Amino acid sequence: MNPLALPSLPAYEGLHPLVVHFALAVPMLVPVFVGLALVWKSQWRAMLFGAMVVCVVGTGFAIFAVETGEATEQFARVVPGTGEALHRHEELAELARNLFIGVSIALVIANVVAWKWHEKLKTGARLGLLLSMLAIWVLPALVLANAAHAGGVLVHVFGVKAPIVTAAEMAELQLQGEEDRGRDR
Repeated sequence: MNPLALPSLPAYEGLHPLVVHFALAVPMLVPVFVGLALVWKSQWRAMLFGAMVVCVVGTGFAIFAVETGEATEQFARVVPGTGEALHRHEELAELARNLFIGVSIALVIANVVAWKWHEKLKTGARLGLLLSMLAIWVLPALVLANAAHAGGVLVHVFGVKAPIVTAAEMAELQLQGEEDRGRDR
């Protein structure tokens, strides 16, 4: 096994477990950049731009996560008792995606204001702009956290699994596991 080799990509239905972690982590960096914009006055516009880029990228991952989740849904539906949990996860994920689209748009507008009228913005207006960006980020972040928890319930409580390896790779992994168990005895 080469630890530097890239793993093979799973089929589209198996991408959800990979994509969803980016959709969760990347948007959580937005307040870091906005916080830096608040304290690093000489670079506040660059930090606000960074917040926008991070939010747009995170929103892109959220859109992709919802799409791959739709493709993965078939694997959850066959597990008994997942109906309500799956519905909750889907609804929260779609709401989080939509809210982060809104936050991305707000950050684009905030950047236009910051770059076009930065010389006219007084300290109070700059602080108001940045604090409002933090404030509108909170609700989508909470919804995203709840969507993640609902997905975790599907995986860790109900045992829902998406096919992240091909059948041939699974057979090879099982063979390696049997060989490892034989050596351990």
